[in-house]
Parts: sequence; structure tokens; C-alpha cells
Amino acid sequence: MKAVIEVPFEGETLAKNAFKVLQGELTFKKRAKPEVKISGRTVVVTILADDIASLHAATGSFMRALKVILSVQSRK
Repeated sequence: MKAVIEVPFEGETLAKNAFKVLQGELTFKKRAKPEVKISGRTVVVTILADDIASLHAATGSFMRALKVILSVQSRK
């Protein structure tokens, strides 16, 4: 199973900052295999998992992190 999350940012600097923060989420590689890439001003998170529960948990973790990142960036 696979999930792909693509998040465009207003600029490359903001995307790079988000990318660095999301690198910390990669330490939770128990039942899912996440990967974070940056393409210009877009951050791409790809998650591979063997079952739906693992995919759901990993996707939720990255979505929460992205919500915080976007919230902080919108306040600046």
C-alpha cells in the first residue's frame, strides 16, 4: 500500500525548512517506510506499508506534523 502527500509552499526556503522538520518523522520506521523529498517549493512525502492500519498511522503522523508546520508558517 502506498500514500503520497504533496504540499506546495510559498517559496523554496519555506519548503526546505519543512523538509528539515519532516526528516525527524523518519525515525518512526516500524511498520511503514516513509520517504521525504523536496522538489522546488513542493515537499513530497511517500509512505509504503504492508497493511492499512500502518499506512493510516504513518500518514496521520506526517499530516499532524504538516499541520503544525503550516500553522507556524502562516503566523509569520
